[in-house]
Amino acid sequence: MKKYEHLPFEIILSATEGDPEAIETVMKFYDGYISKLCLRKLYDEYGNVCMVVDAELKNRVQIALLDMLMNFEIVVM
Repeated sequence: MKKYEHLPFEIILSATEGDPEAIETVMKFYDGYISKLCLRKLYDEYGNVCMVVDAELKNRVQIALLDMLMNFEIVVM
């Protein structure tokens, strides 16, 4: 069974407060996952399939992640 790593809560909290190093850590942590989500099939002139990362889509997903980090609110009950 594969064990997945998690980001420490303190880093996420620091990123939501605007700490540039924490934001960079979060973005690096999710970079591979975002790249995998943004894969697209391209066909060459011979009909061969090539998988490439759609850079525009990846940029949009990264911006959405940054927006979520900056607008994250902790609700204490």
